[in-house]
This record gives sequence, C-alpha cells and structure tokens, in this order.
Amino acid sequence: MDDEMMTNEQDYAFDVAGYLHVPGVLSPPEVEALNRALDEAGGGEGMLGWPTPQRELFRDLLVQPQLVWYLNQLVGHGFRLDQAPRLLGTRADEFTGTLVGGDEPRNPSIAYFQQNGRRSCQGLKAIWALEDVGLGDGGLVMVQASHKSNVETPQDLLTGADHMGLVRQPSLQAGDLLLVAESTLQGMRPWTGSAKRLLTYCYAGRAMIQSNGPGPGGEGDAPPEWASANPAYKAVLYRPGGKGSNPPPAVNSDG
Repeated sequence: MDDEMMTNEQDYAFDVAGYLHVPGVLSPPEVEALNRALDEAGGGEGMLGWPTPQRELFRDLLVQPQLVWYLNQLVGHGFRLDQAPRLLGTRADEFTGTLVGGDEPRNPSIAYFQQNGRRSCQGLKAIWALEDVGLGDGGLVMVQASHKSNVETPQDLLTGADHMGLVRQPSLQAGDLLLVAESTLQGMRPWTGSAKRLLTYCYAGRAMIQSNGPGPGGEGDAPPEWASANPAYKAVLYRPGGKGSNPPPAVNSDG
C-alpha cells in the first residue's frame, strides 16, 4: 500500500471497537481458488500441511501483503502465527453460546492497551471471509469495545443467557478481511442456514506464547516439509525459545 500508516479513521475504529473490517482484500479469483482447495481437501483444518498445490494458497495467506501491513502496525514487527489456520465453526464445542476474551482481569499474553503513545495488541485474529455472511446468518459474534474493558464481564453475557443488547454479528462479503483483537469478547452462534466459510489465522506478538506451550515442543526443529519454505513463511512461524534467532525474524511489507 502507498500509505506508510493506517488512516486516522482506521486506527480510531480499531482502538475504539476492538476490530477492523477491511473490505475486498482478496479478489474473486483468489476466493474461488481457496474455496476450490477446501472442496478438494474436504477438511477445515491442517491447511498448511496439505499436499501441493492446495497448501501453497493457505501458506501465502500467512504473509498476504495487506495483512502484513496491518499486522506490523497493530501487533508490531516480529509478529508470528500462534495457532494454525482453520475454518470457524468446524468444531462442535464452538457453538456452546459462551463468549471468550475480554480484558478484565488483564491477561498480558492477549492484552490490548495504549501507553505513552504506543499500542500494545499482543493477540489478533485475521478472519478471511470466503463466502458472504449477512446479518442474521449466525456464526461469529463480538462485543464491541470489550477488548479494553475495566469492569468484570457479567456472567449472563458470557454464557449467552443475556446479550444485553451488546452482541454484534458482523456482515461480510467474500474477500473481506476482519481483524479482531484477541481480547475482544467473541464467540460463535449456530448458523441459521448453511455454514459459511470464515478462515481464521491467529497471530501473536513476537515474544508472546498463548497456545504453543513452553518446553521442548516450543523449541523443536521445524518439520522437514518446511525446510525449503521461503524466509517470510519461516519468520511468521518463528516460535520463541532457546533455538530461536536473536533478534527474531520479521516480515515487512508495503502492502
């Protein structure tokens, strides 16, 4: 992208709401290719390890230029993939009605705050819409501005017993990108019709460990199939640990 920084409007929207909707990032042919790969593989997880050529499409999304441009500003240089990509709503336990996230009490591994003119957003979900999702379709829901709440979340809101008029379901078009702070209260509601494809990648700050626990597993050598991966892939797949580089690798992009 030509601009070095997000617009003030984008920056403000993310800071206030806890998420940012970026329309039309993927072209119709790109969306079609991703959907075709999902149809051919017949699964909603494990995309990065699928056979060639399907896996390359999902590996490329790791470092999609516009996404990298936003991640460097929101999470910071040296961001890394914290959880493998998957389709939202493919696990039965996702539809319990429970919301997760919130920043009270503060969890340093996913916290969002502004201090001394600098942003700290240690966890962020990048959600790619591969199908249109209209209002009332169900699926992903969020509580706007909950990413920096200073008050304990009411239990009935967490469990779905009382939405309190605060729970919102975003409307998305195929090709849109939705960036959601991990500390934003979020969850899944049952689809009202056929399930829609929302592909999510979870990113973390360079030194944060959220799901890849400490110990040998966090410092193990990369599987053989990643040996020939390009440097950008390897930088995003970097895991903090004794075998890591110092300083950690980073991906830059002009978008």
